[in-house]
This record gives sequence, C-alpha cells and structure tokens, in this order.
Amino acid sequence: MFERILVAVDGSEYGFAALEQALELAEDLGSTVHVLHVIDARLTKLPYILAALPTSLAPEVGSAWVEWATQVTEGLRALGEAILEHAKTRCAEAQIPCQTELEEGNVSRVILERARHADVIVMGRKGAGARVGGPLLGSSFEAIVRHAPVPVLGVQREARPLRRLLVAYDGSERAEDALHVVIELARHRDRAVILLTVDDGHEGRRRAFEAARRHLEEAGVPFEALFRSGHPAEVILETADETSSDLIAMGAYGHRRFLEILFGSTVDDVMRRTTLPILIVR
Repeated sequence: MFERILVAVDGSEYGFAALEQALELAEDLGSTVHVLHVIDARLTKLPYILAALPTSLAPEVGSAWVEWATQVTEGLRALGEAILEHAKTRCAEAQIPCQTELEEGNVSRVILERARHADVIVMGRKGAGARVGGPLLGSSFEAIVRHAPVPVLGVQREARPLRRLLVAYDGSERAEDALHVVIELARHRDRAVILLTVDDGHEGRRRAFEAARRHLEEAGVPFEALFRSGHPAEVILETADETSSDLIAMGAYGHRRFLEILFGSTVDDVMRRTTLPILIVR
C-alpha cells in the first residue's frame, strides 16, 4: 500500500508540510517519494499576452513586457529548482528514496497526470497564495480531490504525527476503501483507529457499523467504535475534536452520490472546515 507517494510542493509552508507528512508515511511503509513542482503556466504566459496589447501603438512598451516576462519565467524556474533541491536534501536526511521533477503547465492537470503512476497524492490544502486568498481551499487541491485516480492526503501548514486515525464510515464502497487504508496505516505503527458511523436515518447504517467493527477486530488493531446521530459533517468534526484525532479519513462519495454532486457533500463540508489532515479515498 502506498508504495509510490506523489508529493506536490509549491514553496509554501503547506507544501513543505506535505513533504514532511509524506516522509513520515514513507518511513512507515517503505515507500519511494516523487516530489513534483509545477510552474503555473498562467504566470509565465500572462506577460506575453499583455505584451501583445500595446505593441501596435508603442513597440518599446511591448518589448519591455517581453523582457519582464523572460525575467519572470527564469525566476520561477530558479525558484522551482531551489524548492526541489530542498526536497531532495530532506529526503536524503530522512533516508527516503526520492526523485524530483520540475514541470510547467496547468497545475492540477500535471499533478493528476503524474498521479496515474502513484498510489497516493500528498499536498497542501492551500498553496502559495494562501496568505492573500483567505480561508478558501486552494483551487488545485479541490480539482485534484474531485478527479484523482488515487487517494489524496491534504495537509495543513504543519505536518503532525498521525497517531489517532478517525475513519468516517457509512458502508459505501469508498468508505470500505478508506477503512482498509486506515487499518494498513495502523498496522505499520502504534496507531489507534476511531471508527465513526453517523446514523442519519439511512437504512442499514447500524449493520454497516457492526460489520466494520468486526473487520477491525479481525485486523487486530486498537480501535474505538462510535455510532452517533446527527448531521454527518457536524458529527464528524465534533468527534474528531473530542477524540483528539490526528487524521480524518473518508470515502470520496457515500451512498447518495447523485445528491452530493448536485448540492455538495459531507466530504466537501468536512474538508473545508477541519484543521486536521484529511485523507480522501476515491
């Protein structure tokens, strides 16, 4: 499980926290790490687009735009190389095998393309623009969570030891996958699992909860099982706080996938509001 970890870094504190979290996982699981930095093509192409506007009226202005664009591109590439050099040094210090890659393009598309050869994506839940972007999640993170072919671990601005793992379980196929991942993580280190099923009135929740509890017993990992009523997102967030959890793991969709696509999902709600690392399993 998670033999190949893809880490997206952008030079922000969120990106460096993602790298540290990935190194912790790699040490536990014997994984290799692929560190990827993507230069946002919008940043390199915008000056050239702007340069085309004034050129017909004032060629010297267009020339200045192009000169500035060249400096921007060179600066972004130098920044990317420095970020990856730092990542390479940290991997060597942690004795984790890694490779680094510098690419230019649409950030989310490049990450998703590389994810086809990975088992999990680890990235910051915000990016370099977080200081000016307010409380919203980064657009790249949201796009990747929705389309990634593998689980995505979103990290806040500081990595943290993952000792207590809360899995929100509703009996759906993706929730089963999330439970399996959490069990494997618990087996590789002294970690405790908190199994949470929210009784939201859906038929079969109790049966699903009991089945998951038996699965944990058979796996032989330490766990606590909680069956609670209420609004799913609210209960998940409250339980994570009450149990001092270090990670929330969830399936990407529950049983009501069509409604979630139309009106927003429990995953979206929890993802936007939690301050913990969150693992979304597709």
